[in-house]
Order: sequence, then C-alpha cells, then structure tokens
Amino acid sequence: MQLLFITAGIQAQNTTPLIQSKLDGTVVDAITNQPIIGASVNIKGTTHGVVTDTEGKFYFQTGQKFPYTLIVSYIGYKKLEVTVEKNPVIISLREERQELDELVVVGYGTQKRKDITGSVASVPKANLSQVTSSADNLLRGAVAGVVVTQSSGRPGASSSVRIRGGNSITAGNEPLYVVDGILIYNDNSNSSAGVTYAGASVNVLSTINPADIESIEVLKDASATAIYGSRGANGVVIITTKKGTKGQDNISYQGYFGFQNISKKLKLMNASEWASLRNDVQASIGQAPSFSPEQIEALKTSGNYDWQSAAFVTAAPVQNHNLSFSGGDEKSRYAISAGYFDQDGIVLGSDFKRISLRANYERNYSQKFKFGVNANYTNSIANGVGTNGGAAAGRNPNPLVSVLLTAPVVPIKNADGSYNVTNNPYATSVNGYVPNPINDLDNTINETKLNRILTSLFGEYKFNKELTAKVAVSGDVLNTKQNYYAPSNTTTGAGTKGLASIGERSVGSVLNENTLNYNTHFGENHKFSALGGYTLQYTKGEVVNAGAQTFVNDANTYNAIQDGVPVKPYSDAYESVLKSWLARVNYSYKGKYNFTLSGRADGSSRFGSESLWGYFPSAGFSWNITDEEFANNIKGVTEAKLRITAGTTGNQEIGNYLPLASMGSVNYSFGGTLYTGLAPTRLANPDLKWEKTNQYNVGLDLSLLDRKINFVFDVYYKKTKDLLINVPVPLSSGYATVLQNIGGVENKGFEVGLTTENIKTENFAWNSNIVFSLNRNKVTEIGNGVNEFFPVVPNGSLLQQQPVIVKVGLPLGSFWGYKTNGIFQTQEEVNTQPKINSLANTKVGDRKYVDTNGDGVITALDKGNLGTSQPKFVGSFSNTVSYNDFDLNFSFQGAYGGKIFNALNQQLEISTLGTNAADYFK
Repeated sequence: MQLLFITAGIQAQNTTPLIQSKLDGTVVDAITNQPIIGASVNIKGTTHGVVTDTEGKFYFQTGQKFPYTLIVSYIGYKKLEVTVEKNPVIISLREERQELDELVVVGYGTQKRKDITGSVASVPKANLSQVTSSADNLLRGAVAGVVVTQSSGRPGASSSVRIRGGNSITAGNEPLYVVDGILIYNDNSNSSAGVTYAGASVNVLSTINPADIESIEVLKDASATAIYGSRGANGVVIITTKKGTKGQDNISYQGYFGFQNISKKLKLMNASEWASLRNDVQASIGQAPSFSPEQIEALKTSGNYDWQSAAFVTAAPVQNHNLSFSGGDEKSRYAISAGYFDQDGIVLGSDFKRISLRANYERNYSQKFKFGVNANYTNSIANGVGTNGGAAAGRNPNPLVSVLLTAPVVPIKNADGSYNVTNNPYATSVNGYVPNPINDLDNTINETKLNRILTSLFGEYKFNKELTAKVAVSGDVLNTKQNYYAPSNTTTGAGTKGLASIGERSVGSVLNENTLNYNTHFGENHKFSALGGYTLQYTKGEVVNAGAQTFVNDANTYNAIQDGVPVKPYSDAYESVLKSWLARVNYSYKGKYNFTLSGRADGSSRFGSESLWGYFPSAGFSWNITDEEFANNIKGVTEAKLRITAGTTGNQEIGNYLPLASMGSVNYSFGGTLYTGLAPTRLANPDLKWEKTNQYNVGLDLSLLDRKINFVFDVYYKKTKDLLINVPVPLSSGYATVLQNIGGVENKGFEVGLTTENIKTENFAWNSNIVFSLNRNKVTEIGNGVNEFFPVVPNGSLLQQQPVIVKVGLPLGSFWGYKTNGIFQTQEEVNTQPKINSLANTKVGDRKYVDTNGDGVITALDKGNLGTSQPKFVGSFSNTVSYNDFDLNFSFQGAYGGKIFNALNQQLEISTLGTNAADYFK
C-alpha cells in the first residue's frame, strides 16, 4: 500500500498539465439576457468540458492556447460554436425555432409540433418581453389572423380580440383564454359594478401579469379548438406561466421606467379664428356680431386658452417591476413572483396600478403520483374619464369631448388659480355653475378596484407508462368595486348638488376537470394516443349599486351617501352551469401521416329545455412531406407539412335565463297614488339553442435552408348558423322582439406567417417576423323575411351614435348613410340640385348628397353602404437585432381598408355659436 501510494504521488507530480490559458465565461439567452443554467461547454477537439452554474458561468483552466473553439449546447437552444481569442467571454444562445420535435401546449395536454394537425401558432418570445398593462396586448401583430383593438387609450382599458373575424351578431366574439388550465372568457362587463358608473370598463385580462407568462399559443381552426366545444368558436388562447427548473435556484429582477406623451393633437381654431367664425355664423342668421375687429386682433396676442393642452399630461410616467424566485430539486419545482405596474395616463386624472402575486408548485410524491398548485392574486386600481353621469344630467357625457368643443376665448382658470366655473357666456349655467371639463377631469372621482384570485389544484396518477389519470379543480373569483363622485361644482354634479354612486360586483367560478390520457406505440410505425374526460363548471355572480345626490357639501364624497337623497338602487344575481364530455384520438403512422379526431358534448343552463346539449366534432390530417424518400432530393427544404381540418364549434356567450319568460317592475297609478308592480318583459323560447360554426382549414408549414426561413400559410372558411337575434314580432303580442335562432354569418380568408434568420455571426444577429392576414366577412341570412335591421346602440354618447346596419350581403360593422358629393358652390346649385327632404334652409356651403334613386330629393331611400369597420387586411413586421449583450426589438403593424365613424370630427365640422371647430374653417 505504501509503495502504491508513493508511486501515485510521483505520477501526479510528473503529469501536472501546462497551463496555457484561463477562461471565464457566461452563457445567456440571446433574447432575455438571462443566464442559462446547466449548459454544456466543450473545447472542440478535446474531452475537456464543463457545465454552467446557477449564474450561467463557467471556467476553464487548460493547456490550450488562444484562440480555440468552444462548442456550447443546451436543450431547446441551437448548438453554437464560438472561437475564443481572449478572456473573458459572454456567449448568447438562441432558441430553436420551428423545430417539429418541439412540444406545443394544446387543449388538455401537449403535442409535438410534428404531430399537430390543426392551426396552432405560437407568440414569439420577443413579444413576451414587452411591457404592457394587459396580456392580450402581447397578441398585437404577433400572430396571423389575430386582430387586437383597444377600446380607448386609458390605462387598463378593455380590448377586443378577433381571431379570423367575428362570428356572431349579438353573442360574444371574444376568444376563450386558458391560463394554466383555468378557462376564462374575457367578459369585460364583469369589471363594471354599477349602472351609474361612468367610465370605460377595465380589461379583466389586465389582472394577469404579462411578466409571468412563459408562452402563449393561439388555436385557430376547428381541429385545435373543438375540444373546447361551445367555447371554441372564436378561437382559444392558451397562456402558460413560468415554472421552476429542477436542480436550479434562481432569483431574477426585471425593471422598466419610461415616459409617455401625446403624439398628435387635433388642429382646432384659436381664439381670434373662433371669434371671426362666430361673427360669420351670426351674420348668416341675422344677428349682430359679438366681436369687433379690434377685439379679434387683440385675441391674437392675448386671451387665447388652449383647453386641449390643459387636458393632457406631459411626460406621464410608466414603471414596471418584477421579482421572481424559482427552482427545485429532484422531486419538486417552484416559482414565486411579485409584480408592480404603475401607469399614469396622458389624460388628466387617468391612471392604472397593479400589484400581482403568483406561486406555482409541483411535486412528484412518487414515480406514479404528481401534485401541483397554481395560484395568482391581483389587485388593481384604475381611474379615468366619466361618462354616464354626464348623460343622465343632460350634458355632453364625455369631459374629453367637451374639452375639444369649449370655446378658446373662455378662461380655464381664474386669476387666483381656481377653476373657472362661473364665467362662460357661451354655455348654460346650472345652479350658478357653467361647464369646465378640465375641472371635471381633475375633480371627479371615478375609481375602479379589481381583486382577482385564480387558483388551480391538480393531481396526476400514472397507472403505467401508457395510462394517466388527472383530476383538476380550479377557481376564478373576481371582485369589482367602483366609486364615483361628481362634486357640486362639476358639470354632472351641479344639477344634482353632488352625485355619488357605489357599485360592487362579485363573480365566482369553480371548474372540475377529470381526464384519462392513454399513449402507446404499436411497433416502430404506429403511435396512438387517446384523451377522454368529464368537466363541470359552476358560475355565480352578484351585483349591487347604490347612490345619492343633493349633498350639503362635497367633503365626504362617496363615503357618506346616507347624507344625500337616495337615487334608485340596483341589484342582481345569476348562476349558470356547464357540463361537458370530451374525447380526442391521435394516430400517427411512421411520423408521416397524422390523424386527429375530437369531439365535445356541452350541456348549458343558458339554453332552452329542448336544446340544453350541443355536440361539436372535428377531424384533422397532416402529412410530413419531408419524411418521404422523394423529399430527400428537394434541395433547400428542411421541413414541409400539409394540414387539412374540418369541424364544428359553438358559442354559449348569450347571457343567462334568456330562454325563460321574465318579469320586470313597472309603475302605475291607482286611485291617484303611484304603485310599483310586475309585468311580463320577455317571451319564453324553450327551443333556444347554440350558435354553431362550421370551419374548414388547409395549411402548409415550410422550413427552408436549415430553418433560416420558416413559412406558414393557411386558407380557411367559417360559416356560423343559428345566430341568436332579437327578431321583431307583431306588437299585438305585447312584445317588440323575441330572441330566436335565425340567420348566418360567414368568414373566409388566408393567413401568411414568415420568420427569417437574416444575419447570424458570432456577435451579431438579426431575425424578422412577418405576418399578413386577409378576412372577408358577410351576413348570409337573417331569416323570417328580414333582410336588414339596425342593432340597438346605447344612447347618450356622441361616440356611440354610429349608423351601423346588419344587412344580408354586407359585412358586420357596415356603416349606412348618405354618400356626399362635395358642397354647394352657388345659389343656382342650391336651387336646382337635390337636397335632403327639399329643405328650404339649404344654403351655399352646405354639403351635397347623392340622389341614388334619382327621384329628385334626398331621403332615407338614398342611404347606402359607406364601408365597414373591418379592415381589408392586417399585417406586421417585427425585428430582433442583437449585438453581444444588447438587444433591440422593433415592429411595424397596421390595418388597411377599415372605416371609422368619427363622430367627434362630425361635431367639429358643425359651426355653432358656442363650440369650437376644426381649424379648416378659418
């Protein structure tokens, strides 16, 4: 033993390596710059290799002289060879794009992209790094066929998302969101807690912190969405949050701070121009002018008040902070994160704040049993512009609109710095106050508080390698509290001596899902999987609103409504149940030919007793062309796959209890005394059934030049039938309309997606993503002999009085009105050309309209289609440029051909004695 020990010592001394170089390095993600833990780093041509630590760092002490080549690899990333010339070095790895072996999240599981038959698109990683208030904004310009439209610019405001166009006229058109297995329909009405609340609803998807998102998949065709049955007609967006990694403990912080400014203001008249316009209007109606030439000239140097600039904030700050902890051991993994988002709006008095907490945990208790929990809590507060209160008071309902219409000769503030609410000769005073919209924006309280808890628990048991059972229970609790107070010196509060409203809405949903998953192989050529399950979802909601007016003072705002005169309160409650059976079978032969059959049966309490259940089947086929022998001779083609799918999905977003007859309160006089009673308000329709959408899709996935160019093309056709429409009925029935299943809508179009690796060197890379989609929508039928109708639009707001028509042969969102033909230039034209209803007061300078039917006068019969709000096509061009440790992401996106009804511009084109106008009147 002693001799052996001495010999070993001698050998160790004689074989001490010669140290030629030392190398410190770090491996990071090329997009996020986050360290990659566990990456393999080898010196090419040797057996010398190391693995990166928890900070992504590695170290070599080697006999190799600079320069030498490192081979760096990690699962999910492209293998990279890097020539090292000096110490230290930072190596950036890029994720593999469009790998057919990549696992993609689909309904109730995952699939290799190679085996997928349906149209499934992934949001690029670069998009997920964007700072935004809401998760749905990450879809903007990211996926072909998806159009995101924000309802307003207010922080936290709701958005609408359309996947391959709108399918319904009166039911929901929003896609279904699945967040870590929790099914969410983005019903933004749940963020409106009371009938007198006066602001735009808050986007309930803003309760999901975008920084927590690991991936987003968009399911677009029937083969991909039919597994969700009655909830898949408008597409499905699957959101997966970040999880921990076994054997790696990480702490990460991300921060962002910036400023926002209004990019462009409307061009309005200044004080002198407006004074001249007022004189002209007065002269045309025989009034004496209000301003002398000397006064108009003086207004060029003093007395001009820019109300528009006063309403907007300069350099409104926005900040975002996220702190996360993640990791795990051999049996478990965890991820905990906290986020804070704070955005001030560019409009005075608007802002949005969000605090979010998320925890994900999974543990393998044994080789057969796994348990997991996902929990998310979000608290957000939004403040913004009020509307409804102003409408109730009979004034302009939107303070921002009033800002633009207020005469520029009216002072915004008094000499002492207080708001001017008494000196405006061009507006009508109420209780001694005249409207001052800047005062309204600054002093009206309009606050929305959202609290949301999303939680899911699941247990998974493997009976053997082939059969797995999973039971999941999830809950979604959304509580909205809204506080509104218009002081007595504001436009809304002046007429009521203060107006307060408090509303609260609570919506809770519990979902139980029970599934069996079977996966097996038959020999080398046959792969088979089957999914079956039963789900049950129960939803309950409550809403209450109370308010008061005529307060002694404004000191307590909405906190003491008992001190005012009560206004009519409001309360409501509802519940619904959805039961479902689901199944899916996948079969693959040699990995070349893939077949998918899926179906779902949904039973919903929202439909009539005769049509409680709906059935939604689908089928899909894909062919991996490049796995064929003949494809080996096709140069440059790395991967090619053809997809063909067909199926049916449904829509249950119609509200609750609509198949049932309803009663409502009415007032009536009996013996000179006013009483409240009940009367029927809706006819029963036990045959009310699902809207159904039949979909057909053909797609091609193509990768060229070793995946440097990746192309996706889809063409589709969708036909929705049994539309739920309120159809007019004879008034002798005692009702004006009844909800029935009639009519149809179709959507057809194509989508193109192109990702390219333009430049790739050791230190520099440039990748691009191009998406283009074209959708054609039209109403195919309405039924009951009806060819057209005008949908009911809420009254009160200038921006809601849109001349929209639903007409067979036209797209949804079509505008209906008179076509213009210039303006009357001479009195002879006024005397000889058609006028609206032959109005005698038509004058030179008034607008001409086209006499489409040639009867010599302009009447309602001359109205026609003015275009549609739906664009002819949409597209985007996104780029990621990286140089060493620096990344630049920029994108261009837009839509062409869609019309906008600009009610505000309509008002600014009307020259009146009391409101401002567009500057082209000068």
